[in-house]
Amino acid sequence: MSDIERPVLSQDALDALRAELEELKTAGREKMSAQLRQARDLGDVSDNAAFETAKQDQALLEGRIARLEDVLKSAVVREATADTSTVSPGVKVHVRDTEDPTLEDAFLIAESEERITGARVLSPRSPLGLALLGKRVGDRVTYEAPGGTFTYEVIGLEG
Repeated sequence: MSDIERPVLSQDALDALRAELEELKTAGREKMSAQLRQARDLGDVSDNAAFETAKQDQALLEGRIARLEDVLKSAVVREATADTSTVSPGVKVHVRDTEDPTLEDAFLIAESEERITGARVLSPRSPLGLALLGKRVGDRVTYEAPGGTFTYEVIGLEG
């Protein structure tokens, strides 16, 4: 996996993912086993909707565990962002739509595993994320998305 493809996450995000993984591997799997046992006890598993649902839930659980293990194995720790004069991973960017100045939004430029209150996470590899990287307050960016071409003005940056 190249460095470009490796997820770059804050230490807080890595810690939260490790805790989630541990919870899923222990309590999550125990709960899933109980759910499967309970569904099996309802009778014939060949025509048992509860059992089929439990198997689907188990597949989702195991898929999330595999995803977390993969992310944690390949993730790189991002140092705390000291420079908030330009858009970079770890920076929360506030933008305003140039066609409708009443529309403002905030994004954390980071991998999807990051979480922050008051901002949606925007991948630095997404069309808007790529357009925003390196920009400063006052800069405008135009990018192509499935819904058309959009232009935003950067109105604020914070670490």
